[in-house]
Amino acid sequence: MRRLIGTVVALLVITGCTSTDEADGVGSAAGVPPVAEPTADAPREVPSRGDAPDESGAAAQEDDVTPPRTSTIARDIPITSAAELPVPREQSAPVRVEVPALDADLPIDPVGVEADGEMEIPEDAARAGWYRFGPTAGADSGTVVLAAHAGSNITPLGPLRNLIDLEPGDLIEVTREDGASLTYVVESSEMIPKATIDLSEHFRREGDHRLVLFTCDGEWQDDVLSYTDNAVVTATLATS
Repeated sequence: MRRLIGTVVALLVITGCTSTDEADGVGSAAGVPPVAEPTADAPREVPSRGDAPDESGAAAQEDDVTPPRTSTIARDIPITSAAELPVPREQSAPVRVEVPALDADLPIDPVGVEADGEMEIPEDAARAGWYRFGPTAGADSGTVVLAAHAGSNITPLGPLRNLIDLEPGDLIEVTREDGASLTYVVESSEMIPKATIDLSEHFRREGDHRLVLFTCDGEWQDDVLSYTDNAVVTATLATS
């Protein structure tokens, strides 16, 4: 059954959904100490910063960048040398994601990594972010990562606020800049506590191709301005 989140709502990319006022319209996750200077490493952090809204309405991969942290607690995770990563190639960026079961339709912005090592995420919950240092939609291998806030000051009720309600078999449509349209079929949806989560496996450049969508979920915590969980949906390309 599809559920509705109440007055407090607010995804992939992924620690504390807190407010942002950045001029470029991109926010980031919070709550983990900064990391070292950029190197081409495995991902470090899922994006997840947004706002606790009220009901008033109030392109190509780059190897020389540190991907985001993927642990929501301060600890190191194994790092992959740049020399061991697949050689990136030109790819057409995803520009729109549609989730019919949620009546969701979001434009996609390419995003990267903040100076503190956390993945950027569009400040407006009506826009999704694509982790541009990973594969694109329809790639031969690896994971295409999309993330959006469940809610923000700009858009209190984000289109992906009920992401966890997706069920196996639901469809996700991703359109690329080159006009190609890719259909993904949901395999799983899960709520993962942020206190112990390690999402590095969701940022892989190798292995079977798949799509991963993230947003914040769970209980809102006023003391840390964060939700307790991440909603994570995994999908694979539909076969013709």
